[in-house]
Amino acid sequence: MYMAGYAVECLLKTKLMHIYDCKNLRQLEDLLLQRSILPIHRTVFTHQLEDLLRLTPGYNRLRQNRNVWHMFHEVNLWTPQWRYTAKPSTLQEATRFLAFIENIMRWIETNL
Repeated sequence: MYMAGYAVECLLKTKLMHIYDCKNLRQLEDLLLQRSILPIHRTVFTHQLEDLLRLTPGYNRLRQNRNVWHMFHEVNLWTPQWRYTAKPSTLQEATRFLAFIENIMRWIETNL
């Protein structure tokens, strides 16, 4: 579960670099700041999935799809601190979360 969140984060960052024709995250951040797309108090060097999604042209479309938005909301609970969580997830929780990850990644791939 821990590594799956990074997969979504990396996919969103890759899509953003492709959308804005940037070769790296520094170039992306500079461009988004210059165009006032990225608020001055935010950064693309983040693990916040919703913050990254908001920078894409598909954010509102995803929100309008209740089923996909519900899955994204659950995926968005991910945090790198899960690496240090002492309480393990159940098989059912992990299976559900990974299914949501898979569906969200598929949505990102086909819609952004």
